[in-house]
Formats: sequence, C-alpha cells, structure tokens
Amino acid sequence: MMNKPYIVCLKYGTWRNELWFSADDSSDTETNWKKAVAELPAVSAQCVNSNEYMSAAVEHIEARGFTRIQR
Repeated sequence: MMNKPYIVCLKYGTWRNELWFSADDSSDTETNWKKAVAELPAVSAQCVNSNEYMSAAVEHIEARGFTRIQR
C-alpha cells in the first residue's frame, strides 16, 4: 500500500502553520484523518499558546497513526 501526504493548517489566534503527515492511502485512514482534524478544536481549547497547541496537535495526530513529515 502506498503512503499519501495529509496536510492540516493549524490556527491559534493570529498564528498559523501548515503541518504535513504521512500514512496509508486508504478509506479507513482518510476517515481517521477527518476525525483527528475534527478533534483539533478540543485540543486547542486545552492550550495556553501557539507553541503548546502545535506540540499537542502533533501528538494528537501521531497518536492516530500518522507520521509527521517536514516540507
């Protein structure tokens, strides 16, 4: 099975950052990705600044089987 990039744009106040992840290209993975992204507002609500949010978001998405890649 081939890997595919998954991209999310994080926003916290005026701060924005695009993060790239990689995982299998399958319908199950796509469903897991959509769920992980939909849960990000709850992750953000627990953070006090953008640095904390970025770390928490990466942890949240990696815990769901996605590997962060640098672009």
